[in-house]
Amino acid sequence: MKKSLIIISVLVSVLVIFACAFVPASANEVEKEAAPVTVDVQKARFLNMLGRNYVYGAEFENTDIIAENSILALLGCRETENSEYIEENLVIGFVNDMYGVKLNSINDNSAHHKEGYVYIAPRGFTAYRHEITDINENEDGSFTVLSEVTVTPHDDDEYTATAETLFVKNENSAFGYNIIYSNIKGEENEI
Repeated sequence: MKKSLIIISVLVSVLVIFACAFVPASANEVEKEAAPVTVDVQKARFLNMLGRNYVYGAEFENTDIIAENSILALLGCRETENSEYIEENLVIGFVNDMYGVKLNSINDNSAHHKEGYVYIAPRGFTAYRHEITDINENEDGSFTVLSEVTVTPHDDDEYTATAETLFVKNENSAFGYNIIYSNIKGEENEI
């Protein structure tokens, strides 16, 4: 009985291999061609990135702040919901994919240092919710995106402002783009 099952399994495997070999070349070529990025797909990508962005204004000038604020986008990636640590490699990869900033390590000088992890210091933070209002392709192939952003500070009243964000194509990024800068301008605050 066992011998019969093994023979049938081998025969099915061989048939599957032969069937794959006879797929027309044109079908394989279609798979390899990249589907064109439509305006809706591009807008969805930009909105996804804006929803994960916690770096604004002058914060782009400091890699420590970029890494620290990127942890906020990755809170759902902690080992457990109440964990105080996140894997260092996740943060390094996110910072590279999101902002094009290459980090070798993250400064974790806290008393809670744990090898291979970054301590998530307890703190309040501001939440941002974007609605894209305009996408402009620049002469150099980058994109300037304007969005209406609802800013919800942890210790103040919510307000609405306008954000201007520059996206640059990056085929090596999981997002397909990097955010080069994002500035929020509003009546109450300017970030």
